[in-house]
Order: sequence, then C-alpha cells, then structure tokens
Amino acid sequence: MTPPKFDVRLDPDALKEYEKLDGSVIQMVNKSIDELEYRAHEVGKVLENKRNVKLHGCKEIKLQSSGIRIIFRITDEIVEVLRVVYVLAVERRSDDFVFKVASKRFKRFHHTKEFSKTLSDLKKWRHPQKDPD
Repeated sequence: MTPPKFDVRLDPDALKEYEKLDGSVIQMVNKSIDELEYRAHEVGKVLENKRNVKLHGCKEIKLQSSGIRIIFRITDEIVEVLRVVYVLAVERRSDDFVFKVASKRFKRFHHTKEFSKTLSDLKKWRHPQKDPD
C-alpha cells in the first residue's frame, strides 16, 4: 500500500462533532478523511473569505447525500516528515453555520504562538470512533 502523504489531525471540537455522527454517515466521512492522508492537495473545493467568514486557504469536502461538510486546511507544519492536514469541522450543512464554526476555530489556532506544538498535540486520524482501545 502507498504510504500516506499527509498527517491528518482533528481539531478537538471537530473530533466531538465526528463522534456524534450517526452510523448512517460515518462510513462516508471515514472514507473522505482517509482520502486526505493521500490526496489532500487534490480533493475539496478551495474556500475564500466571504460573509464575515475567514477561511482563505481552507478547503471543503461536501458529502451531498448525507448533508455533511468537512472543512480542512493543509498546513505548512511537518510531523514525522508529513505535512499536517488540520480538520476544522465535520458538521451538517446548515446555511453558513459550518463555515462560521470553522473560521472561529481556525482563528483560535492560527493565532496561537506555538501553532506547530498545538497541532502535534491534536488527535491523529485513525478512525477515532472505531478504535477498539
């Protein structure tokens, strides 16, 4: 199997959102986040700053059949030789709510002085809900 190109980390609040997802959508969300480990630079729609939401440089994966949006950013941070993909939100689509939440979280971490340390402390993606431990 091809080794991952990216290290996917979830914002603590995005992890809580993920853990609340029901079984009918979890497989689609897992597949989309798994894909970020290999193709984060190729997938998703590039987002811009608009409607008082600052997400320039972030991307969105829209799971239309389930109504879920995954907002993420490929960072310049490196963990174990892989670039970090920072998942900001995993939320149901509801007007601009998911974008406002992601913008708030991005601002909080982006302005943290030790951004790279904060990223390395975040939960690493490995189907957190499915882990047997």
